[in-house]
Amino acid sequence: MKRLFLHTIATLFFAVPALSSTTLTLTHGATPAPTYLDAGVPDDSVGDVRIWRFSAKSSDNQAVMMDWLMTTTGHAQHTAELESRITLPVVSFDNEGKDTIQLQGVGLYPITGSTLKSDVTLERAVIGGTGKYAGASGTVTSMHWSDGSWQHVFDLD
Repeated sequence: MKRLFLHTIATLFFAVPALSSTTLTLTHGATPAPTYLDAGVPDDSVGDVRIWRFSAKSSDNQAVMMDWLMTTTGHAQHTAELESRITLPVVSFDNEGKDTIQLQGVGLYPITGSTLKSDVTLERAVIGGTGKYAGASGTVTSMHWSDGSWQHVFDLD
């Protein structure tokens, strides 16, 4: 019985995969103008939605498609120039939508603009994935550079 117990423990110990993390980096130029749905009161208000679809590249030159939904949820407490928006991006690593990473986060955006100000960094959660990214978790840090380009660094658990 003792041998069986030790054998079971040893099997479980060596069968558990090693924990590893993966870093992916995506870049793209300036984002195109979004499709803007003025769902709240006229002009910028809670409920407004911005929608994008544009291409990006991975650090290994793989073509990537990015779909973004951004919804205004409120105004910043400390300034009248920023508003809170929830983003729900999906990053597709193939043409068929089989290998995707889903993100979610909230950030403060300028009321007069569609994206983060230049030289601002924002971290969002990786909330899942499909295909080879099924069950993905971690974070993505997005940086909007002063030349208008973007970098998204994914730290996947």
